[in-house]
Amino acid sequence: MGVEEQDSPVTNPSEAQPSVESSRAPAIDHLLARGLAALCLALAVLAGTASLTGVVEGTSWLPYLIFPVVVLHLVYGLIRGIRVIRWLALPAAALVALAAVMSHDAMDSNAYGLSPMQWFFSSISEAGLQLATQVPPVASSAYIDLSILVLALVVSLLTQILATFRRTALLAVIPLSFAPIVASLFKQEGAGIGFLALLVVGVLGYVALLPYTFTSVSQGAAQHKFPPAKTLGVFGITALACIGSLFAASLWMPGFRAGMFPEGKRPSGELLANNVDPLINLGRDLRSNGKKPFLTYYTSADQAPYLRTQVITDLTQQRWEPSENLFYSDYYGDTAVTSDYSSFGSSEQVLRMTWPNNNTNPLLPLPTQSYFVQGIQGDWRWTHETSVARLSGDALSATKDISVAYEQLQFTPELVEELAGWGAMSGPSVSSEYSRLPTDEENSLQPLLRETLDEAYADGASPDTELAKAAAIQDFFRSGKFAYSERTPLREGYDGANAQVVEAFLDRRQGYCVHFASAMALLAREAGIPSRIAVGYAPGVATGESINAEEIGSPQRFERTAKPGTKLEGYTVSGQQAHAWPELFITGLGWVPFEPTPGRGYTPSYAPEATRSAAPSESTAPEVPTTRSTPTRTPSATPSAQAATPQTSEQGATNLWLLPVALVLIGAVLCIGPWRRNRIRQERLKQIRAGTPEAAQALWAELLSVGADAKLPAGTHESVGDYTVRLSVDYPALAPELQQIQQIVEQSFYADRHPGETDDAPVLNALHRIQEQLRAQLSVWQRLTTFLVPPSLRSGIGGKQRSR
Repeated sequence: MGVEEQDSPVTNPSEAQPSVESSRAPAIDHLLARGLAALCLALAVLAGTASLTGVVEGTSWLPYLIFPVVVLHLVYGLIRGIRVIRWLALPAAALVALAAVMSHDAMDSNAYGLSPMQWFFSSISEAGLQLATQVPPVASSAYIDLSILVLALVVSLLTQILATFRRTALLAVIPLSFAPIVASLFKQEGAGIGFLALLVVGVLGYVALLPYTFTSVSQGAAQHKFPPAKTLGVFGITALACIGSLFAASLWMPGFRAGMFPEGKRPSGELLANNVDPLINLGRDLRSNGKKPFLTYYTSADQAPYLRTQVITDLTQQRWEPSENLFYSDYYGDTAVTSDYSSFGSSEQVLRMTWPNNNTNPLLPLPTQSYFVQGIQGDWRWTHETSVARLSGDALSATKDISVAYEQLQFTPELVEELAGWGAMSGPSVSSEYSRLPTDEENSLQPLLRETLDEAYADGASPDTELAKAAAIQDFFRSGKFAYSERTPLREGYDGANAQVVEAFLDRRQGYCVHFASAMALLAREAGIPSRIAVGYAPGVATGESINAEEIGSPQRFERTAKPGTKLEGYTVSGQQAHAWPELFITGLGWVPFEPTPGRGYTPSYAPEATRSAAPSESTAPEVPTTRSTPTRTPSATPSAQAATPQTSEQGATNLWLLPVALVLIGAVLCIGPWRRNRIRQERLKQIRAGTPEAAQALWAELLSVGADAKLPAGTHESVGDYTVRLSVDYPALAPELQQIQQIVEQSFYADRHPGETDDAPVLNALHRIQEQLRAQLSVWQRLTTFLVPPSLRSGIGGKQRSR
């Protein structure tokens, strides 16, 4: 026993000296590994942020992220590898982020004399307002581009801070997943798998490099090489498996191919979208079935008016949205607004409007032919061509109620025909924009419009006047050949409005007001009548209450319509009244509204509904794909992307959700074993590095665990020498390492000569080599099973001291 003690490597000065040398920290620590890990994180950040394409329109903002994000990660990662200045990593990365923000175009547009800090927060606030009040994809702007850059830089800093510490390194996945989660919620086509696959590759590369960035030199990291070819092969297989799982999940799981929030959902809550796709938003409001009134008004008219908030003029784009470049005027307070409509065949009316719970919509709902507005407290904007009013932020919060004078159309078709016969029907023309049809590359839209027009003209001949044509189209939609349905377009994939949606609607003949209004607008243009789409609210629900005209005051503008003693009848408006309708430009009359949606609103007096049995207010037709009673056109060779096949039933979707829940639970259970094994291993390695009397016991326990996990467990009565000698015989290449561990453990057990702090590097190197060699002799399946369910945990190895 004494000879063994004298020959112990612990007491050999020639072998102890290298341990002391290896404990000295070099100036540069794993620079290459840290640089590669930083690039992997940069790839993950950029891929995650790129998934926001579709939440924000276009990709013009994406190239401007690449350089600052890559530089930030490299600066942080490389400085962390230089021991003398590693504390500078975070300040240097923050300076890179600050320089990227300050050089952005949005920061150069400060024309108000604000400090850079004030302008930055003002720009971020403006970006937040734009994001909150728009339906994704949000229109790109300098402020939104700046906010995305800030998001990418903040995520980069958070991931690098988490990657600095061993215990939090894997938590870097949390900030990396923020942007893809947002995309999966709000992006109409879902987060997809392309950018997610890149993110997964970046994360896996970062995880694979963690052992080489966190192994200290005292543990022999200086002798570690990068993963061998076999390890890289396992890494590649893992990456392919993860990407394959993403692809498989994308075939059925919500969030990949379709956003998990309903189309048109905004983070803004009740704020109405201010610039994009109010038609999709309208459909969402209708399906939400909100019955709580948010607006009350009183009117002197016999029929409650339609209230308009937006007008869509350009129907040639893939996405129909209000025009933002029309001529407007800025007003303050009570104003008589200019109008381009004719007052022929109309009566003057007055309307009093209040908001019981404060107004949250900057778009002021007004009757079609309004000409005087009283009660606005602050600045507001009037768009002349569309008669749309928008309140400023101050006016929105300060305005409690308003009074409006407007014209209500009351002419008859007979009067119009008589005036046309006299030659009195003339007036200004409108822009050719209102007559343009969408591009029809497949030559499928215009033949369908012409076919539908021929069907709408019952006698096969085109009516003589524009008003007669418009009335015939309106009557065709309300004739019972079409069914009102809010769910069918959503289920069959043609919700919203554009040329492809109109094609699908005319083929299936089920939809709601958006589809009826869109189809009539395009049919009118095909018939040679300029058209546009109005969005707002159908006439409200009568409350039975009334007020006297005296209660709204009696300015000169209201003297003719609000004479003393005049009663104004009350109505309420809720989300159920959200509505869209077409407006057609009739020569001599100007813009005239129509109502093609069956069971909604009322047909105007100048285009009454033909005599027939009343259409039900809600269609009793099943909300499934329909078969037309009339001959259908030949379908185009390429089916419309909007007219997708029916989705699976809601019950089926509910059952499908059980599968991912089960997979998550199974995955969580399978992670328990590797987590416990790693935790026990780290505690033992900590004891070995500390050089305490318990170090040899921890070393012996870890060797037993390594052997058990490699399917080479120690026998019940095998001593330290017996077990290490047996392994040395079976694996001669490991004999030096096994002998080294044997000497250290036996000297501690039998001679109370415990390893010191300078002995940890060679010991851990030896233990690491033993583990690699023993695992190498296992098959791939054995490696996987022993990793998920470590045999060392089942046998309780290391829980008690081995017999000497």
